[in-house]
Amino acid sequence: MSFYDVDNEVKLVQVHLERLGDKQPDGTWTCTFGKFFYDEEVEQIFESLVGSLKAAKRRDLIDFKGQMLLMPVHKDVVITLKTPLGDAPPPHHPKPAK
Repeated sequence: MSFYDVDNEVKLVQVHLERLGDKQPDGTWTCTFGKFFYDEEVEQIFESLVGSLKAAKRRDLIDFKGQMLLMPVHKDVVITLKTPLGDAPPPHHPKPAK
């Protein structure tokens, strides 16, 4: 049985949005859903990307238009990382299955 750690997944969203995004003058980071979705690391890490993004949005850590993002319809939608992790230690990255 697989264990889904929502807290860890939300932290991973923050880490990868900061890694892939562009820093804004107000301290937020922005990245399109398409860029995030098609990143090789993101593809390998997230079991449920849509669920992880929704959880981060519910916690007011990120923002995007709409309730959920689906490819390819929302590829150009900008995701704003409102609360970057900064210097906090990175969360556990589960090893991809081979």
